[in-house]
Amino acid sequence: MADQKPKPSARVHPDDRSRVEGLKALGTLIQGVPQPEAPLSYYTPILIQCTLPHSAQKVNPWIRKNGDCTLIVSSGFDSDGKPYGIPYGSFPRLVLAYIITRVIETGERRVDLSSHFSGFMREIGYTGNHKGNSLAGKRTRDQLIRLLRASITFEGRGNGHLAVLDVKVAPKFELWWDYKNPAQGSLWGSYIEISEDFRQAILQAPVPLRTDILQAIRKSPMALDVYMWASYRLFIMEKTEQEAVRLGYGRLQEQFGTGIAEKNYRKFRQELKIAFASVDKQWRAPNGEKQSLHYEFEPTQLILYRSPLLVNAKPTPAQEAARRILESHSFDEVTRRKARQLAGKWDVSYLADQYFDWIEREGITPKDPCAHFLHFIKTHRQRNGESV
Repeated sequence: MADQKPKPSARVHPDDRSRVEGLKALGTLIQGVPQPEAPLSYYTPILIQCTLPHSAQKVNPWIRKNGDCTLIVSSGFDSDGKPYGIPYGSFPRLVLAYIITRVIETGERRVDLSSHFSGFMREIGYTGNHKGNSLAGKRTRDQLIRLLRASITFEGRGNGHLAVLDVKVAPKFELWWDYKNPAQGSLWGSYIEISEDFRQAILQAPVPLRTDILQAIRKSPMALDVYMWASYRLFIMEKTEQEAVRLGYGRLQEQFGTGIAEKNYRKFRQELKIAFASVDKQWRAPNGEKQSLHYEFEPTQLILYRSPLLVNAKPTPAQEAARRILESHSFDEVTRRKARQLAGKWDVSYLADQYFDWIEREGITPKDPCAHFLHFIKTHRQRNGESV
């Protein structure tokens, strides 16, 4: 029943139960009823500003431009020199969100996968028949290999500046799944290991997303792009106290990988309206309460207004670990062991003191202090004329 009092914890002494319940009631009165927390996924802004294609592409590479930003996706090749093709649609987006989320949670490059294919599919929000030669099974396996073998270039230009980041989505991976029996576990562990450059890019500014919303709109790559883009934009607007952002449809058409020709902007605008309506329908607080995504479609532009954020961006475990290291000025034993292997004749404690003094003096806040410290040791030795 709704008015039934919760049973006190068995660990509380009977004489103290009324006092504890009174304190809890007072806390609820002051702070409000605790809100449920929805599972979070993460994505990276560099894949939100320019997106993967929505449909199959015959070109290689696939190039998408958004102002000064450019995304270039190139196909990998099989052992016969045949290209696998460019990843497209919802599935690669959800796999990337899964990979990025695991990296954010652990801080590690390696992502261990389920022992069977069905388990992996459930973890990224897919259910249904993915067995053997089924159409769904073939399509998802094809898209997974396309993504893992693809190479991605992020390019930024402006005021004579050129910045380029080339990454292989998964330079190393092993899949030990029985696709004919996708629920059959394997004795060998399947995993994906991303590149260090990609890991660093992921850790720089992850965008928190609601996993339940990603799964609810998973059938539409356009809706996924709109949800990620709106979440990213609203976080920036909240931080900068910006009330609205206005973007022409041509700019958005460049950004989203719909494949709709520029001259068919009316068709793009109609699909964008449908996608926004789909996302707005899911714009709910974790307790299910409907929230409003404030936006307006004008004849030549879209206006996105400040709207309720659905995620309170709490620090991830990796971010918390980094904070503890920077506050305590100490590293865990695994990092110290790696440091001793790199330090040569130098004392690790001395190097750690030098490192923390340096980053505080220069105002540096590394996303991954452990990797940053190890790089500092290498640089220190090289500056002292030592080979590493």
